[in-house]
Amino acid sequence: MTTPTTSVAPTCAKPHTAGQSAQSFTFEGQSRTYQLYVPRSYDGRTAVPVVFNFHGFGSGSVQQMVYGDFKPLAERNNFLIVAPDGQGTTDRHFNFGAQPGLQNDVQMVGALLDHIEATLCVDKHRVFSAGMSNGGAMTTALACVSTRFAAFGAVTASFYAPGCGGSRPVAIMLFSGTGDPVVPFDGGRVSCCGGSPVRAAPDVIADWAAHDHCAPDYDETRVGSEVRRRTWHGCDRRSDVVFYIIDGGGHTWPGAIPVARLGKTTTQLNASETIWNFFEKHPLP
Repeated sequence: MTTPTTSVAPTCAKPHTAGQSAQSFTFEGQSRTYQLYVPRSYDGRTAVPVVFNFHGFGSGSVQQMVYGDFKPLAERNNFLIVAPDGQGTTDRHFNFGAQPGLQNDVQMVGALLDHIEATLCVDKHRVFSAGMSNGGAMTTALACVSTRFAAFGAVTASFYAPGCGGSRPVAIMLFSGTGDPVVPFDGGRVSCCGGSPVRAAPDVIADWAAHDHCAPDYDETRVGSEVRRRTWHGCDRRSDVVFYIIDGGGHTWPGAIPVARLGKTTTQLNASETIWNFFEKHPLP
């Protein structure tokens, strides 16, 4: 008589020093760099969430780790932060389209996520993307095509194109300032970076709500003298669509270090905390 065996799931054993560190990996023959933040509570045995944090045009991963700061939240909630660098030197940015001479950064992010999952204990149901400006557009590009990210938070820049999201519901949160001097709230041309045309932010978020089959009407609540929140109801299961409007707000990350040339930074909302709270509610099924 044989004794039945019990299948035991493999355990993770991927320790890593806590804190922020500069990292790199090879993608299509090129070295790509990123900042990694590991909280003190990470033990190398428990699978934890990952937040990708994408910088804006002309910025970089080090700056974004400070500007769109998730580190205190990572310490309290035990998640990893991955902040990739875009391409270029003085105009460093992410190529989420078909810009000639540059790697496809949507594909790069997929390879980077493979690398992160191979070297750290990652909860594959809780991988999220946030970003500022060009990084917000990068986050939206991932929302359009990737099935590996659970929820998305884009600050100051976003888009929607026919076919984005495929047939799956997409949990997405957007932030936009009505006084943005770079990416016009009501649509037009971006005042930098090649002057690309953009649609009005309210139209973009309404398209995401339609994609998720939400009811066409939204509720708008004032959460501060400078901040309004729009939410849609009846959306496909596992999805939510939320839009924060900062009245008079600039091309800025709410709650972050003020940058005068980019317009007003509201202190009535902390985008990092708000995005993380949204992420916590929306793991992949």
